Amino acid sequence: MVLAYSRKMYVEFTLSQTMEQFLAAHVNGFHALGVPRKVMVDNLSCAVIQHRRGEAAQFNPRYLDFARHYGFEPVACAVAKGNEKECAAYCTSCGMCGETSLAGG
Repeated sequence: MVLAYSRKMYVEFTLSQTMEQFLAAHVNGFHALGVPRKVMVDNLSCAVIQHRRGEAAQFNPRYLDFARHYGFEPVACAVAKGNEKECAAYCTSCGMCGETSLAGG
């Protein structure tokens, strides 16, 4: 997790790629860095159910509940827009849920 405005980083290694580990890593990152207004995620299945080019992302309902609880706006990277992911940080050694996570302020 990288804060866009300060570039402060939080890194956590996990042994699995479950939703529980994904959300726990967010919580730990929030404790270390604070909760940003927006959290930008790559289109990983833990956060985004579907995101077609030119359409709004359909977020996982559990992730939306989590976002509401912590008071941040989830934002999905645009499909096929690598430039939006250039400062993404891996939250686990193998890429949480197979993808990356980015926090932006």
